[in-house]
Amino acid sequence: MTLELKGIENLNNEERLDYMVDFGKATIKTESDMISMMANISSIIFNVVEDLNWAGFYLVKEDELVLGPFQGLPACTRLAEEGVCVAAWKDKKVMRIENVHDFPGHVACDSASNSELVLPILVKNEVIGVLDLDSPSLGRFTSLEEEKFKELVKAMEEELSK
Repeated sequence: MTLELKGIENLNNEERLDYMVDFGKATIKTESDMISMMANISSIIFNVVEDLNWAGFYLVKEDELVLGPFQGLPACTRLAEEGVCVAAWKDKKVMRIENVHDFPGHVACDSASNSELVLPILVKNEVIGVLDLDSPSLGRFTSLEEEKFKELVKAMEEELSK
């Protein structure tokens, strides 16, 4: 499967999100290995969605989140106590943060990040990891984007539950 971005510059934000979801779902259907799947999903997101400085995964390992496949600058390798990713993991809920600097206990892996969207990935009602998206812009993530990323994560959850 090849990522073809020719012409994507002519798409509006909603069309880009639809493209990302469709291409992501096609990738998920063709790869059952979790790490390979996440590696390609993070690349698709990072190359299709505008205004991101980081897109990737943290995986639950015992009592902490450990860095998984991602695109962007090097990141914190382990998260256990604080931060948006830990909150999404422990509360089993999506976290859409307009200004990460106002979030109590925010972990600044990249000082350029100003907003964040984190979605837990559940398999058999247990969080196995989170999809983490960072942007240098304040208030970057919309409810539409949250819904599109939920759709993508749901497809991952279904495949990983098999």
